[in-house]
Amino acid sequence: MSSVLDRLRRLQSLREQKKPAEAQLPPPPQAPDFGAADPWGRLEELVPGQEVENELGTYYVSTRAVPLHQRRGPQALGDLLTQQPAIFAPFHPQFRLDGMADFQQAAFLDTETTGLGAGAGVYCFMVGVGTFETWDTSAPGANGQEPSPTHFVVRQFFMRHPGEEGAMLAGLADFLARCSMTVTFNGRTFDLPLLRTRFFQNRSRLQAARVQVPLLAEDGPHLDLLHPARRLWRRRLQSCRLLHLEQQILGWQRSEEDVPGHLIPLLYADYLRSGNARPMRRVFYHNQEDIVTMVALAGQLSHIFNVEADGSPAPTPLYGPDWLALGHCHERAGCLADAESAYRQAVELLATPQEQAEAFRRLGLLLKRQGRWSEAVEIWQRWLSSVPGTDPTPFEELAKYCEWQLRDLAQAEMWTSWALHTLRREAARPQADPPTREAIRRLEHRLQRLQRKQAGG
Repeated sequence: MSSVLDRLRRLQSLREQKKPAEAQLPPPPQAPDFGAADPWGRLEELVPGQEVENELGTYYVSTRAVPLHQRRGPQALGDLLTQQPAIFAPFHPQFRLDGMADFQQAAFLDTETTGLGAGAGVYCFMVGVGTFETWDTSAPGANGQEPSPTHFVVRQFFMRHPGEEGAMLAGLADFLARCSMTVTFNGRTFDLPLLRTRFFQNRSRLQAARVQVPLLAEDGPHLDLLHPARRLWRRRLQSCRLLHLEQQILGWQRSEEDVPGHLIPLLYADYLRSGNARPMRRVFYHNQEDIVTMVALAGQLSHIFNVEADGSPAPTPLYGPDWLALGHCHERAGCLADAESAYRQAVELLATPQEQAEAFRRLGLLLKRQGRWSEAVEIWQRWLSSVPGTDPTPFEELAKYCEWQLRDLAQAEMWTSWALHTLRREAARPQADPPTREAIRRLEHRLQRLQRKQAGG
């Protein structure tokens, strides 16, 4: 019995020893003491800006004005003001840009976040917004109107710790209220949905008008540059990432101060722990460069998608794959004259047989749908005589034309037999693929039908 009591006393003593250990848990994390950080690592010293205060607290804003005559690529930034966002409306109706007459009231927006996802636990610790503004107040206005914009101004709304999020979002909402559309790069998938989430998460603190920001709504006017860029250049470029387009399309190279995007969440986490803003200077640079590049890229895309309509030359050279992609975009939008012109350019510039065949196919089909038979015939004949390969399409199209338009069954039989001869020779090779054999069966059926018709069967 005594041994059992001894064991209970020992267990009790062990249990009592746990209490002091639990009482020694570390205190919850607090916002860093920025004033205690190394002066050479202070944010205000490294990234000029100002602290802004509203009813929800304070946050930091860094502002930079870029003259509109500055070039990034072949055009000055101000050239975008001669273009209309509505140019993109036929190609991307989901952007809701029909009524957008100019880019003067556009907000070019890019976020830096604490993670790569879009969940409720991911913060937008920086929101950069670029707008065209009259920074030089001495600039005269035309006919007594307001002075024209002189600069592209980038404002970077920054929360120095998570406690400043509400104040930063309130200031951002007030600023966006003056704009009429947003321009982003992949913002339709990432930036805008994440901002809507952050505003919703702060709904208890924000005024009702600031929770539902009209400009950030799903149905708000929004040009996501990734979509037209991908349609136009993905045939030619290995990547349509913003940095790659900046280098390959604009010919612009950033300085060594830039930082890879995947490192930015780690740099911000280190800044929260230490208060040292040295690495954050590179994040501000990265965000600013993204926004200014969007202006230059929007200018390039606007000119290119409008090049057939106004007859002006493209500001940057268009290669064969670009013309082919542009023609497809115009055709999908119902702009058949512009599509035809682009396809004809592609036919002359494309080098590989596969791409040449696609350009001839699209151009011939476009002419056929419009009933322009003689022009379509010319394209099909040029295709089969100039593009190596065994594609039976031009032969089949010529056979159909002869049978149904000319009522010349002998000519239709000739084109069908020619196609069969070419494909059978290809099918004799060991590596012949199944589509070739399927095409042979299809042509054999056509040939038999034509022969029966000629025999009166």
